[in-house]
Amino acid sequence: MSLTLSSAMQLLAAEGEPSFNPPTVEHSFFFDKLGDGTVIASVKAMVLLVLGSLLIIGFFVASARKAAVVPSKFQFIGESIYGFVRNGIAIEVLGKAGKKWAGFLSTLFVFILVMNLWELVPVAQLPVTSHFAIPVFLAMLVWVLYNGVGIRKHGFFGYLKMQTIIPGVPVAMHALLVPIEFLSNIILRPFTMSVRLFANLFAGHMLVAVAATGLLFQLESGGINYAIAVLPALASVLLVFFELLVCALQAYVFTLLAAIYLESSLADSH
Repeated sequence: MSLTLSSAMQLLAAEGEPSFNPPTVEHSFFFDKLGDGTVIASVKAMVLLVLGSLLIIGFFVASARKAAVVPSKFQFIGESIYGFVRNGIAIEVLGKAGKKWAGFLSTLFVFILVMNLWELVPVAQLPVTSHFAIPVFLAMLVWVLYNGVGIRKHGFFGYLKMQTIIPGVPVAMHALLVPIEFLSNIILRPFTMSVRLFANLFAGHMLVAVAATGLLFQLESGGINYAIAVLPALASVLLVFFELLVCALQAYVFTLLAAIYLESSLADSH
């Protein structure tokens, strides 16, 4: 009887208290203040996606509008980014064929980099690539391209043979290795690409958010906690610089993998 009464009292107390809604990756100090925050938060990633795309287009249009032998600042930055991807990724991995793919790879690199960097913009506070749909879309785009060019060059069965059959392996081993190679080269590649980008940006974003939350908690507590607040403040600064490196590195790795997969499809042999 006492257990039942106690349970009932706890239930009534819980019903009288306001429900707790834990924060999600969508929340920020700016977007949640607009309206009731619900609608804005649900479209936040899309707003940043569109805005980032417009910024990228505007930047490269401005950098190429008045091209000159002595480049302007915009032209110099734009050509430096393109040259870095063309020489450091496209030509390095694909050889002469890399010049053909330099434009696509440069666009891919800049797009991912900008969408990652939204994490560090105080008003935005959200890496767009922390939404799994964005890395999945980019990975599927790369998947369609490298399989498409491979099939166009080698034919469907020739491409399938090149991706699944390892030369010099005993015939009896093909029964084991062909399914593994097919799963690895055809099915899992876009999944691993998308998970790598998503997981790194999501985890990094949450680490920065936790450090910032710890700082605010210490400042609101007052007293000796003002001195303790130095620790989460220092952690927040260090994590921001660390995430800046992660944002650039993940954009580079994704673009590098795209070039490697294109090269493997265009190669003459396994």
